[in-house]
Amino acid sequence: MNFIKKNNAHWKLSRRNATPPKCSKTAANAWGKFRGDGRNKTMEYCFQEQKGLCGYSEVQLEYLTPILTANLATEIGFCLGNHLEHIIPKSFKPEKTFDHFNLILSSISSDSLKTMDKADVFGGHARQDWYSADGFIHPLLEDCSGYFHYEISGKVVPKLSLKRREKAKARLTIYKLNLNASILVTWRRNWLEQLITIVDSLLDDEDSLKNFAELELSCINGVLRPFYSAQKQVFGELVVK
Repeated sequence: MNFIKKNNAHWKLSRRNATPPKCSKTAANAWGKFRGDGRNKTMEYCFQEQKGLCGYSEVQLEYLTPILTANLATEIGFCLGNHLEHIIPKSFKPEKTFDHFNLILSSISSDSLKTMDKADVFGGHARQDWYSADGFIHPLLEDCSGYFHYEISGKVVPKLSLKRREKAKARLTIYKLNLNASILVTWRRNWLEQLITIVDSLLDDEDSLKNFAELELSCINGVLRPFYSAQKQVFGELVVK
């Protein structure tokens, strides 16, 4: 999970936020009516802020970079679409329904959700309306990346150096967002295995390794490659800030 720095909202969202809903029912109705250019532009703004990655899982919001099996023989990735996600749910704080600083993009569109196995659903659709002000680690927290460790198995776990209480928060967040859904574990494992194979082949060539790290961790046309935080972990001190 990587920190998302929010910028100014699209003017249509700001205008709507000037008179926010006051209860969960009116919030749901108002959000449902917020369509067209206002919603589309808000999604574009979030896409740019997130550099094309899901705020929770870090898969690409638009499937641009192929995810292959370890032997590169078969493509296993596919497009899941995305949706606008309220960090603090509308039912919890309806007055934040149109607050740009409460919105991110999360993977899985409504159409994709209908066809997916429930066990594979992750991100915003997995946690639904769950929220904990103290226990939910989300990408609008500047220190969010410090809570998670990515294993070569493809699983994400709490970082070992965390204190017991902080580990509990990370564990709860992983569970509620289903960040170890089988689809994510498979994609992460294959991605990291290939990355580590290339890194190992470059260990005796420091310049080539640094160039590779810079390429993998840089935006291309405003979009990062999948699993950015896991890749930073692999590169360690070579991380491009």
